[in-house]
Amino acid sequence: MSTMSAKMSRSSRRRKHAVSQLNLMVVGFRSLGKTSFIRMLFDTLCVRKNAKEEAKLPECLFQSAETAQDAETARTKELYSFTLDVEEEGEKISLTLVDSPGFVRDNELRLDVQVTEALRYIEAQFDHTLAEETKVKRNPKAQDSQIHACLYFIDNANNGLTDKDIRILKRLTARVNVIPVVAKADLLTTSQLANLKQAIKSDLKEHNIPVFDFPIDEEVAEPEVAEVVTNVQSYIPFSLVAPEDATITDPSTGEKIRGRQYAWGIIDCLNPKHCDFVVLRNVLLSSHRKLFKDITLEVFYEQYRTERLMARKVLGSIDTYTLRENKT
Repeated sequence: MSTMSAKMSRSSRRRKHAVSQLNLMVVGFRSLGKTSFIRMLFDTLCVRKNAKEEAKLPECLFQSAETAQDAETARTKELYSFTLDVEEEGEKISLTLVDSPGFVRDNELRLDVQVTEALRYIEAQFDHTLAEETKVKRNPKAQDSQIHACLYFIDNANNGLTDKDIRILKRLTARVNVIPVVAKADLLTTSQLANLKQAIKSDLKEHNIPVFDFPIDEEVAEPEVAEVVTNVQSYIPFSLVAPEDATITDPSTGEKIRGRQYAWGIIDCLNPKHCDFVVLRNVLLSSHRKLFKDITLEVFYEQYRTERLMARKVLGSIDTYTLRENKT
């Protein structure tokens, strides 16, 4: 084997065994289906059987919520995360999913505390990276725990964004790639959903809220790529429908599906004509995964890092001044 062939072979093996990390978080008000989304995403993942350690899955993923009492019992009480080794289109991914307690609607003080707690978690992951960077001898196997994308669930009962949504989104978008999604879209007609999506887009623009808008560099992007991105942009905010716990059978095929059954028909949550889950899943795990990570590292982390280093510098200057004053 030639030297060049040997190098290419080693490079191919490295790519084959390389594992990409992706960390996703869900936030939003109570009873909008955040945990149900994580459950549905989990159900569609190809978990690698040869993973070194079997992931310990949270019990809430498997709790039914057929009654109001069941829903209350299964409600997410505190922030938690779990990591899975999955494979997507031939690529190995270490996927961490972070669920968070639903925001309260009737207590402004508690709401602000909850948003602060979510932000502290995001910033704590930046702190892990900063601490690793300042080590004399860095750990080559250090895990990237930064939150690469955060799904913000929006109540379909409102005609656009509420004042609370706007306040929360302005805080979140300063630290993470935020993807807005319309929860429980099955409760809306086609025209109602279209009107709500347009109202949300208008509110985002009016209040200068920089949610992730799937940017594209037109100078370097191929026409096919630009077309795909433009198509994805048209979905924002993505509409989601959570499947019910009961077994649903497609009458035309007899196959079990993840969906919801009504008197007038069946919703298939994996049918792009019924909701945007499949499109969003592809965006997160495949087409835009690297872009989420790049922006997180190059924009959000760098901004946070600069803020922290400047704060340390100012604090150091104050301490030095205080020490000199005490000596005099």
